[in-house]
Amino acid sequence: MSESQDVNQRLSDAIYGTPQTLPDQRRQYMGSLRERVLLEIKASDLSDERTLKLFQTHLADFADEDTSALVNGKLDHQLVGPYLKELAIANFPFTLVNKPETPADEKSEAVLLVTRSAVNRETVDILALYPLKPFTPTPKPAKPTKKSGFFKRLF
Repeated sequence: MSESQDVNQRLSDAIYGTPQTLPDQRRQYMGSLRERVLLEIKASDLSDERTLKLFQTHLADFADEDTSALVNGKLDHQLVGPYLKELAIANFPFTLVNKPETPADEKSEAVLLVTRSAVNRETVDILALYPLKPFTPTPKPAKPTKKSGFFKRLF
């Protein structure tokens, strides 16, 4: 009986392809899974200067032999170009993903830093991981009042 199920399974795999786990999640995360993502940059955040500065500053934090970058190849290359340049300068391994099922809208991921094994980070968005600190001007120190001497107070 197990041989007949095995044959049926092999026929099914040959006709429809090998079943894949979480296909929607794999489409969203450019072939990877959410549990493997360390850092993500959304397509809507690419034009923001502070996102690029944060990426430049913190890219070295993720340098590991198991970490690589996935870059959405369907997005405008003028927006993705500076990030590719930073990855190349840091000698960080990356893959340009240009599959037909890769989304290219504003809500899609543009750059992902992923590992081979699961890390299950709760927050992976670059702007949420490294929030911009609001500008608070430092108060100027008050001028010290000149103390009058003992003799001035007498006269």
